[in-house]
Amino acid sequence: MTTWHLNSDQPLYTRHPEPREWTSAYGVLAFDDATLRRSIAVHEAGHAVLNFAFGIPVEEIRLFEDLGKGAGERPAAWVRTAGQWSVPYVRYVAMCAAGERALDRWMRETGLWSPERAWVAERSATDDRKCVVETLRTHMNRAVTFGGRIPGALDYATVQAAADAALARLWGRVLRLAAAVDEHGVLTGRQAAGHARMTHLAIPCDASGAVAA
Repeated sequence: MTTWHLNSDQPLYTRHPEPREWTSAYGVLAFDDATLRRSIAVHEAGHAVLNFAFGIPVEEIRLFEDLGKGAGERPAAWVRTAGQWSVPYVRYVAMCAAGERALDRWMRETGLWSPERAWVAERSATDDRKCVVETLRTHMNRAVTFGGRIPGALDYATVQAAADAALARLWGRVLRLAAAVDEHGVLTGRQAAGHARMTHLAIPCDASGAVAA
């Protein structure tokens, strides 16, 4: 069973405990700008690839040059969706959790993982988690818990496990797309699908985005 830790500065639960002393999440990561840029690209690629796999149209992936260090509340990056779509809510919430889970896996595979950095990966997904909670509350009348025992509630560890399972089958595509986001900074949805060798239905396609024969 997953153990959840309540953070001291906000009502946020994380699988990894909050470092004893910290001033900023980026300070805990202690990445140079090149590594930080790739880590953010991996997070966004995790979201985008599951969007493609589940049939959610992507309009744009953008990585801001200031990497989220600038003034104001602009994010470091985003995946913007567009159009009309409908997917089962279990898939949608797995997509929401895919950013933090992709980053956690990438850090493990590259030798960069530590409990403190894994905590940052979770902190960077605060808005994604809020989206999961709100989606399940509004559309399924179901609560999300973090280690609690509420009848009928869904523990967030289950959402993370669903994201892990989906990413495992598409991991090579996540890494290819992350490299492209890192290189170009901005990709249209069509360009992103081409780099991931996917369409909205996860059908392999060529570099132009056309479906491969």
